[in-house]
Amino acid sequence: MKKLALLLLMILTLAGCDSPQNTVKSLSKDIEAFRASPNDQIQMTIEQSFAKLDQQISSLENQGKSQDASLLRSQESSLRGDYAAAKIARSVNDAKNAIQGFGNAFKEAGKSIGDVFRESTNSSE
Repeated sequence: MKKLALLLLMILTLAGCDSPQNTVKSLSKDIEAFRASPNDQIQMTIEQSFAKLDQQISSLENQGKSQDASLLRSQESSLRGDYAAAKIARSVNDAKNAIQGFGNAFKEAGKSIGDVFRESTNSSE
């Protein structure tokens, strides 16, 4: 009987760890981390968590818990909006960095060409 109670406690603990609300909390935290410091690893984790949440919501719908599933769909939609905004901010920042890099390269090329003209002018005098 003691073993059965312990096994039941373990199962309930594991089920609680894998709850949709924990997935929502984890997603929210990961999206904030992505917004602060976007990288491919966090992006992959977020994509996996969204897939997991979709499965959890489908499971609730299959169990007839449509009200719980509907609430989670609403939370998921909000999180997807936050994530999309964070990805757009990352893209804008990447584009800005690329333009700055191009501008710096153009500036350096201009300096090099100017140096060549100065050298040729100085050598012909």
